[in-house]
Amino acid sequence: MGSLVQFVCFTTVLPQDEFLHAWEPFASGFLSRGIERIILSENAERSSESAFDYVSRNLWDESRFERAFPHGVRGSGGLGPIGVLQAGGFRLADAVNVDLAGGPRTESKVLCFLMARNGQRENARVAIRTALQHPGVAGTAIFLKDGDARTDRFDMVVEVYCREGAIDEMVDLLRNTTTLFVTAAPVAIGAYREVAEMGVEAKR
Repeated sequence: MGSLVQFVCFTTVLPQDEFLHAWEPFASGFLSRGIERIILSENAERSSESAFDYVSRNLWDESRFERAFPHGVRGSGGLGPIGVLQAGGFRLADAVNVDLAGGPRTESKVLCFLMARNGQRENARVAIRTALQHPGVAGTAIFLKDGDARTDRFDMVVEVYCREGAIDEMVDLLRNTTTLFVTAAPVAIGAYREVAEMGVEAKR
């Protein structure tokens, strides 16, 4: 047994303080079910239609994930004025200077959710990894959907921590790099900043 990373995506018109007030009890409830660490990131440009307003990255022990979701995660739902989409469970395939269980990071980052065409996921991963060997990149993580990880909306998530001033270039780089490999479904990509953390030793 290893670790699984669950991504939960949120859309909302609520300002940050109201969203966090609604999100924290929800996140705390899942923390009590066995999540090891939760990182919540906010879209730096909340008006963007191509990305989610908030994304929660939840680090689970695999056995606890299976107990929490024996029949799979729900695809989508809502909490009043907050829309919730389960991106699914993923495994870390590539990482450079990213510690999922470590402390919070301060750099801006890009999050990219995509579905590769049949037979193209590995080609997409290699192309993305190559493209991200760039001086504007401070750290990267590429997650691939687990075979039993419950949803079919996305099969890859890319997280790129960016050095100062490189965020827009990284958004364009990822969008251009993935174009050859993705399905007709839109790639959800945007600039984010980490705004909350929960875990055994971390509280917002």
